Amino acid sequence: MYSGENKTAIESQQLISEAMLSMLSSRAFSDITISELCKTAGVSRQTFYSLFGKKESVIAYVLKWKCCYQPEDNNKSCRSAVFRDFCKGYSEYIISRRNILEILVRNDMMHCLYDVQYESFMDCDHFIRGVTGEERTYLVDFIASGMNSIAKNYVLMGCRDDQASLEQVMYRLFGGMYFTPRSAPHK
Repeated sequence: MYSGENKTAIESQQLISEAMLSMLSSRAFSDITISELCKTAGVSRQTFYSLFGKKESVIAYVLKWKCCYQPEDNNKSCRSAVFRDFCKGYSEYIISRRNILEILVRNDMMHCLYDVQYESFMDCDHFIRGVTGEERTYLVDFIASGMNSIAKNYVLMGCRDDQASLEQVMYRLFGGMYFTPRSAPHK
């Protein structure tokens, strides 16, 4: 996927991504051809292939640049020692990105959000400060997977929960509050 600074290329990426989102509002991802996408975006197939290479890369671009929860954009949630701030920020993100989340769920593409979200968390210097190496990899994977699953289930359950309910579920789940110690067996 193109990641340079050429203004024409960036404009073409935006046109292609906007065309993809527009087409996904009424069609399945698997039914959209590259030719139709290029025609809708007003770009050549050669431009498409040089910028993205494949349709899935368009989704990754959209998620990375327009729809990814990026902790560095929310200083309080990524720098705070209080995990509740992160849960609040992510629950607000889920509510505000409902439309794209519905598209991803409908097209069985939530794995794309996980990939972009994992990378975003790993690249954020302020997220989970002080944890490095394999431990950081496991922790970031766990958080990205869990948040992705909560977003997916929010959509599957009809987007009924409000921000406060999502925040509470996340906080309780990641805080281990649903895991209660087993009582000792009675003799």
